[in-house]
Amino acid sequence: MTTAQGPSTSRGRDKHVIAVLVVADSVALEVAVAQQIFGPPMPALAEVISDLESPYEVVLCGEHPRYLLPSGLEVGHLASLDAMNTADTVIVPGVAEPLTRRSGPVLASLDCAYRAGARMVSFCGGAFLLAQAGILDSRRATTHWILTKEFRDAFPRVRLDTDHLYIDDGPVHTSGGIFSATDLSLHLIALDRGQAIANDTGRILVSPPYRPGGQSQFVKDSIRIDHDSPTTALLQWIRDHLDQPITLAELAKRQHISQRSLVRHFRATTGMSVFDWITRERINRAKVLLETTDFRIGEVAAMVGFGTSETLRRNFDKAVGITASEYRHTFQSPSRQH
Repeated sequence: MTTAQGPSTSRGRDKHVIAVLVVADSVALEVAVAQQIFGPPMPALAEVISDLESPYEVVLCGEHPRYLLPSGLEVGHLASLDAMNTADTVIVPGVAEPLTRRSGPVLASLDCAYRAGARMVSFCGGAFLLAQAGILDSRRATTHWILTKEFRDAFPRVRLDTDHLYIDDGPVHTSGGIFSATDLSLHLIALDRGQAIANDTGRILVSPPYRPGGQSQFVKDSIRIDHDSPTTALLQWIRDHLDQPITLAELAKRQHISQRSLVRHFRATTGMSVFDWITRERINRAKVLLETTDFRIGEVAAMVGFGTSETLRRNFDKAVGITASEYRHTFQSPSRQH
């Protein structure tokens, strides 16, 4: 591999110590990502690339010495929570129950590590643990896009932005869905050891060191079902008529309220303005058509209510971070692309 700088170390140690917090419902795959990317390389690969030793020391720690994770995997004996207090980096993998309140010792240990100067990292729903410990207050952060509402409701002081695969906010780093853990890990390696090493690590993983776009390209809001919303019927009507012009006056009439009341109630329910929500839904519908049909971009634009291909392109690129054509290439079945 390319020769490069090493990660910072502390306390006179030769290696950068990474404490990985394991709790009863940790996502095993994300624990494994931390171990695989920062731990010792696989012997066969290490022999080929002449990189026999990792500059990191990965320590799995927990409140209890052992856990059987929801996946059925047991990750072995865990060090105590004290391992976080002297770590250079603390990683909190995602959890199966992100809304669960964590124990006092776990949250206190996270706070102690942060105050001691550790770099704090979360994968996916691990951001909920950092937020519970107060570490994300007034900071930019991300988590899995599908948990946006729950996170904002629980932690209004956090500047949540789920458009990105990961967010770097000084000593605190957070990532989105499960596979974004790899994106963030490669970013950390670039910070620690240089971009060339991060690129080579990505090559070994057969993963790009940087993926264009963000979580926005994976968002499909119709996956979420909010049964109790007072505007559920209206939202469904809008979805059924996205290809048509939609006005505030028409929507207010359907709800039997004034336009002013509609705007207020709509934002209270969805957190968005009426037309921002409609634009988002049109983009969602365009995503489905781009994935599943061979309609031209202009035809898709007309079918979702954008009217022209230029209007679709402008809104799609702004919201998703990649062009409609790039999105189709990424998500459409390969059989349709030939």
